[in-house]
Parts: sequence; structure tokens; C-alpha cells
Amino acid sequence: MNKRDHLQNNILYEWLAFGGFALLLLLAHALIRPDFGDDVTYAGIWGKQPLFAFLQERYLKWSSRVVIEAVMLPLTAVSPWVWRILDVLMLLLLVWITADLFGTEKKLQAQILFFAMLWTVPFFSLSSAGWITTTVNYLWTLTLGLVALRPLKHWLKEEKCPPVEYIICPLCVLYGANMEQMGAVLLGAYLVIGLYLLAEKRKLSPFYFVQLGLVVLSLLFILWAPGNGERTISETERFFPEFASFSAYEKLWMGFLETAHYYLAAGHEQVSYLFGLLAGGLFLTVLGAGKSLTGKKKKRLLFFISLCPLAFYWGVGHLGNFLLDSGILTRGRNGVGVLAQNRQLPGLSYFSTQLIVFQTLVYLAVMACVALTIALLYGKSRETGFQLLILGAGLLSRVIVGFSPTLYASGDRTAIYCSAAILIVTLRNLQYFLGLKPGTFLKGAGACYLGICILGNLL
Repeated sequence: MNKRDHLQNNILYEWLAFGGFALLLLLAHALIRPDFGDDVTYAGIWGKQPLFAFLQERYLKWSSRVVIEAVMLPLTAVSPWVWRILDVLMLLLLVWITADLFGTEKKLQAQILFFAMLWTVPFFSLSSAGWITTTVNYLWTLTLGLVALRPLKHWLKEEKCPPVEYIICPLCVLYGANMEQMGAVLLGAYLVIGLYLLAEKRKLSPFYFVQLGLVVLSLLFILWAPGNGERTISETERFFPEFASFSAYEKLWMGFLETAHYYLAAGHEQVSYLFGLLAGGLFLTVLGAGKSLTGKKKKRLLFFISLCPLAFYWGVGHLGNFLLDSGILTRGRNGVGVLAQNRQLPGLSYFSTQLIVFQTLVYLAVMACVALTIALLYGKSRETGFQLLILGAGLLSRVIVGFSPTLYASGDRTAIYCSAAILIVTLRNLQYFLGLKPGTFLKGAGACYLGICILGNLL
């Protein structure tokens, strides 16, 4: 088979794969009824108030997300199938752009893996404010925000941007950066990659400054919105009166505890399999890379360090929560309980300050094990820095929600950007693992583990 035929076959297989993805997503969306929460509220506004007047009022009194809400408001008032079809297309775009930006040259493999891993994301987190409202605000901003990063890929590879991206990518910036968390991610990505390109003595494209300028203007638009301040005051009084007395340090600590607990300890009331997937993927990659690693001490050290996050997730997260909730555990309940179930600061939690400090240090140690596993696995390489940068950006995107009085009231929908970072890093490790050509047993074990995480999430 020549190169042209091979390329045509790959394109055909991609279309077939995406056809299967679309069918599954349409079937799942057919079961969804967007008829509750804010969806109903916004549907009642449409037709009673002009769109521009609504957006102006929102900007002055409630929210700077006027670009997002200009899309969201009419969608709540039309047939639910309009949203269902658009949401399926957005998920397909998410699969494609993630594989394009972060996958290896085996794009079809990356697309299939990422689509499978998407089923480990807690779906009902995308319905907490109503299906349409939540997905348009969070899922769609994530997807279009990633599309806005595509020029960075071209510049890193010293390629020219396709002409169509000069139109599409600025629009994606305006939509994605209208959400505070995605705006912060875009700013960080453009600044870091820009500095890297300068360090490599490469000239920055004028389009780079257009994209960066739009991100900065979007964030300034958010900071200057009078409605955001009004909203913070209102939500503090309604959801979290103690929030007004917290220092910046306490808000960061609160954001960290909530985020780390959600992922590392399986979330307790909000069960998440995402960190378990990451920890399992890293451990599997370490096992697969065993033959290529030199030195018995390094192998043993890497094995132990990579096992710690996995053992913590299943041992403390799942088993610990089960033993506590069932009443089986009678001794050491405070020690296990603070690790498995606490997500609040001293004074708000019934656990002591000392125990919560202990919890924080343990969470940091588990995260350090993840970072060390990646560093030892890939050594002093760009891959190490790239994966740690992605995880760090994802973590910060969720920790900064500690500066919002709705940290707890918002549920886990604000974790979507951190969840995406975890899935991206897991994808890169799984593709590296498969590239090592592991034996049938390891591949089968990996497939079974992924299946367990998917079933656990769906059930």
C-alpha cells in the first residue's frame, strides 16, 4: 500500500469512527430532557425582553458572560433538539481538537482513546444549572477555547496558520475567554508559549499579538464588569456569608482542598473516576516502560512512587469512604475521615486544624508523586515539562474558584477544565504506553481498568 492509499484509508477510518461517536452521543442526548433549572428561567425571558437589553442588564447587574449568554438565551427557547445536535457536534469537535493538539501522529488512536475516556467524566455535572445553561457555559467554552490554541501548535511546529483560522480562532477566543476560567487558561497558554518561542529565538507572528490582545481584552472586560461585583455580594449573602471574612490565602487553601478532595479522594458525595484514570494510566505506563528503564533502584523507586497515587485513590478514596459510610471502621475514623471526606477550612469543618493541615500535606505528597512519576518516566525532556504544565494549568483553573462564594454551590461543573487537563495527560501517557508495544496481558489489563472506570461512572 502506497502512502496516498494509506492516508485515504486513515481518513475513511476517521469518518467511520466519528460516525460511531455521533450515533452514541445522539442516543445519549435523546435521553436528556433540558426542562429544569436555569434553562426554564431563561426560556421564560426569551420573547419578553430584547436580547441586547437583556445582555446589557446582565452586564451591569449580574455577569460579564454576555457573549456566552447571547448564544445560550435563544437556545433555551427553541426545540431541545437544536441544543442536542449542537452539543453532539461540540463534543465531536472536542474529541477532534484534543487529538489534534495533544495526541501523537496516530490521530485515530488518540480520538478513540479520548472518546472512551470522556465517558469517565461525571455527566450530571453538566446539568447542575440546567443542561443547556451548563454545557453552553462550560463544555462549549472548553472546546472553543482549545480551538483557539491551534495557532500555537502551528508556531511550535514552524508551520503557517491556515487562512480559515484567522477568522475562526479569534471568534473562539471571544467565546472561550468570556468564561473566567478558560480566559485564565488561554492567557497562561499564550504567554508561556510566546516566551518559549522567544527563548528559541523565533519571531512572533502578528496574529499571535491579535490572539493575545483579544484574551487580555476579554479578561479586562470581565474585571471591569459591574455586574460581577454585584453578583459576588448577592451570592456571598445567599450561599456563603463567611466568605467575606476570608483572606486570599484562605480562599486559595479552600480552593485547593475542594479540588484535591474531588479528584484524589474520589469526591465522596461527588464521585469522580478521573484521578483514578490518571493514576492507573501512569502506573500502567511505568509497567510497560520497565524494560527500557536502566537501573534496578530507579525501576523500584518509579514503581513505588507511581503506585502511591493509585493506592491512595482506591484505598482512601473508595475503600475509605465505604468503611466510613458503612460504619465498619471504628478506629482511626478521624485520620481516614479527614483524608476521604473533608473539603472545608478549619472553623467550617468539624475536623481540627491540625488534621486539616495533615490532610493538605498528604494531598500535596500524592500530587508530588504524580509529578515525580512523570519526571522519572520521561526524564529531562520537553514531554515532562509539557505534561506538568498541563496538569498545573488544570489544577490552578479549579483552585482559583476558591475566590468565588459559589465554590461549593456550583458543584463540580467548574472542574471541567481541570478534568480536561487530566484526560489530556492520561491520553499522552496511554499513547506512549501503546507505542512501547506492551504484551497482551498489559494491554488487556489497561482496557479492563478503563472499562471499570467507565462503568463506575455510568452506574
